[in-house]
Amino acid sequence: MRFPNAAPLVGDTAIARNAWDCLLGVYDPELGIDLVNLGLIYGLRVADGIAVVTMTLTTPGCPMGGSIPDQVRFTVGTIPGVREAQVELVWDPPWDPEMMSDAAKHALGWR
Repeated sequence: MRFPNAAPLVGDTAIARNAWDCLLGVYDPELGIDLVNLGLIYGLRVADGIAVVTMTLTTPGCPMGGSIPDQVRFTVGTIPGVREAQVELVWDPPWDPEMMSDAAKHALGWR
């Protein structure tokens, strides 16, 4: 699967790949599409058991802005080999619908 804004996997790539796969199961509750296909995951690095996910939201005023990063932190924190999961919420670059995978665009009726 190819994503327009595929997150670079840095550090312990085996754990990072596992985390990436697990993030396919974290959904935006309003859109019903996972964060990976939405293009919201900007980076993923793992070192010494600490996993850091760099991500954004569709808008700074996202009503789920408090819970989505918590879901990411919880999901990644359950992966064997991860002793701590952190989320860096960033706004640069700003999210754009072109960052979505073709599957997400199709699911939203954009293609």
